[in-house]
Amino acid sequence: MKQKDKKNINNTPVQRLTKKLSSPLKQVEAEIKKNIKDQEGLITITAGHLINAEGKRLRPLLTLLISRMLKYRGNSHINLAVCIEFIHNATLLHDDVIDGGKIRRGEISTNQVWGNKISVLLGDYLLSKAFKLMVKNKSLKLLEILSETSLILARGQIQDVDNSLNILLSEKKYLEIINAKTAELFRISCYLPTILTNQNKSVQKLFNDFGLSFGMAFQLSDDILDYFGNSKSMGKIIGKDFFEGKITYPMIHCYNKSNATDKKILRRFFKKKTRSKTDLVQTLKIMKKTNTHQKSLKFMSKFLKKAKKNILKFEGNADKVYLDALVDHLLIREK
Repeated sequence: MKQKDKKNINNTPVQRLTKKLSSPLKQVEAEIKKNIKDQEGLITITAGHLINAEGKRLRPLLTLLISRMLKYRGNSHINLAVCIEFIHNATLLHDDVIDGGKIRRGEISTNQVWGNKISVLLGDYLLSKAFKLMVKNKSLKLLEILSETSLILARGQIQDVDNSLNILLSEKKYLEIINAKTAELFRISCYLPTILTNQNKSVQKLFNDFGLSFGMAFQLSDDILDYFGNSKSMGKIIGKDFFEGKITYPMIHCYNKSNATDKKILRRFFKKKTRSKTDLVQTLKIMKKTNTHQKSLKFMSKFLKKAKKNILKFEGNADKVYLDALVDHLLIREK
């Protein structure tokens, strides 16, 4: 590969934003390292294994960027960004235990190295750390929002597990699940800076709705990539959701648009305890017949349009281009 091509591949919106916000992001990283250092050495090692892996820090970046857009002056947004990243990492730890995950961010997952018990307890530890840090902000409002978000995330995970192997899962129920388990944390990443900066209800709603739409599109993008992405660039196994029995939008669309024969095949796959690579190949052929890839991208683009509409008011803001780029990137995202 030519050097120029490598440069273009590495120049993603997230990387450009990381460079733009390098100063506050360094503060966030310093606080993360400080707060995972514990008198129990195993906590420091296990937390570092996940947190120091090649994560994008997208949720903290959104918090930092929107705080900047709203001209926040202070340091509370740093603590807030750390809390959000800790909550996110706690959900990843729990998720890998639930799903039996083996790879996370291109590395062997924590549960595969130290076992499920340590992973669950480490997730609990990071959640506790997040709330301890929020107390430092001395804002009952922020603490109340984060507490409610934690409940919503847990509810979403429970709904997700409860609907495993449910090939008849409706589009409406699927959207309810991803709203809770994924979009909610994106929502508060964008909404909480409006509380920090004492914005009016109108501005609060714009960023709240932007975060929600972006989060919905982000999860849809993940679910689409699980069937149609590049395993190497994502650091994940293609078909992971299929093998785990998760029903996501591509499968919902595929099943609903399939003929009776193909529906029977898909039902048979999800009645089995395990699905094979041969099953996945056959499923991908059915998805091709139902134009699932393109239809899924079209469905996701509805949420991207909503996200863009929410921030039109900030057209004159120099930092808005970074939000626009993040939204646009979800359509061509590979990892």
